[in-house]
Amino acid sequence: MTSMTDSIKLSPPLPWISDQGQTGFVTEISRQHLTLDIFEASQASSGPNEIRVMVGKSQSFVFSGQSRLASPRTFRLMIHGADSEQQLHDLLGQVRKDQHIEICRDQDVEASDRFTGFQRVQFIPEALPELSFDDLNTEQSFLGTCFDYPILITGMTGGVDKGTEINRRLALAAEAYNIPMGVGSQRVALDNPEYAPIFDVKKYAPNLFVIGNLGFAQLKQDNYLDLCRRAVDMVSADALAIHVNVLQEAIQMEGDRDFTDILKRLETVCQSLSTPIVIKEVGSGISSNTAQKLLETGIAAIDVGGRGGTSWGYIEGLRSSSSETMELAETFRNWGIPTAYSLVGVRALAPQLPLIATGGVRNGLTVAKAIALGADLVGIGLPLLRAALQGEQETRDTLATIVRGLKVAMIATGSRSLRDLEQHICLSHPMEKNFDDIVQSKSFY
Repeated sequence: MTSMTDSIKLSPPLPWISDQGQTGFVTEISRQHLTLDIFEASQASSGPNEIRVMVGKSQSFVFSGQSRLASPRTFRLMIHGADSEQQLHDLLGQVRKDQHIEICRDQDVEASDRFTGFQRVQFIPEALPELSFDDLNTEQSFLGTCFDYPILITGMTGGVDKGTEINRRLALAAEAYNIPMGVGSQRVALDNPEYAPIFDVKKYAPNLFVIGNLGFAQLKQDNYLDLCRRAVDMVSADALAIHVNVLQEAIQMEGDRDFTDILKRLETVCQSLSTPIVIKEVGSGISSNTAQKLLETGIAAIDVGGRGGTSWGYIEGLRSSSSETMELAETFRNWGIPTAYSLVGVRALAPQLPLIATGGVRNGLTVAKAIALGADLVGIGLPLLRAALQGEQETRDTLATIVRGLKVAMIATGSRSLRDLEQHICLSHPMEKNFDDIVQSKSFY
């Protein structure tokens, strides 16, 4: 249950003006009210009951309600009326996505110990690989399409202010390397069609394999099939990811709280759409039991989205003005099944199911480990988001470094193809078991 005092702090605050000419800044937003700082010259004995909040250069939201004095220069505008409630919903959605980008850019948002499970496995080096870089085959097939590398640029966020340029840079890099790309959640564009161009990355990269993105919360709506079709059409999606993020929703102030009937509706989506459906966790991992339930719905692939990388529950704590919510987010910062453990468990259950390993993958060596443990594609989000915020060349450079790391892992293990990598993986340090056996055989004790 969200605290009644929970609200989202705005930095920077948003300017507002009332119908009486009062002005100030919106400093916090909750599901019921806006906190308004009023300029000294605009002070009055009573606060405004109708205001216009400006976002960016050309967008505004209108709210009406009843003002309550919170301090000499601060009012709380309690929102009344269906129109204002919808405006608040839309504003929260836009602010949330922009804040996600800013927090990911500026703060430490990963699991505090960075443990993904991949730290427990290593490769046995091959000192004489008898290969050249030209011999390496990094191609991988996924959902009927062949890619040059087994890397997926994952859909992290659907920010509004910066989303268009971020997506353009990521799309161009993905097309240059012939790898797939997932867009961030399209929910904001379904609620507000004017945002749809943010997600339409094929206008920059026509040959790009694009994975659309909706949350399980959209499956709770009566028109969920229409929403799924619209999401696919919006980006000409080659596949549609349905992300499941229970932890994030439970901590998020404006998050959804009803998680019932998802499997039944997911099955209907799989049966009704010709587009392949991918289930995507976002940091908590997929257990074998959950994977078994998902298989029965007819999904085309799973992104295990394990623990160790970006913690979206923790990000929601960083957004909140409530110390209670921040404490909750800190408690669950390291929640989830480590990515490698989730990957291996689901692969053992479903040997033929296309799998994506996302969660804490930060370099080409970890990509190689994930492939060796059974992934078809390896999703990377945070490093590429941060690179895209810097520039187009930085995005390509980051991707080039990851690709080079994968190739180094392949040639250093004597792996001509991606499939060969699994022959060279071991638990703990290379040759450690052999070392233990030999030393124990020589021991007199």
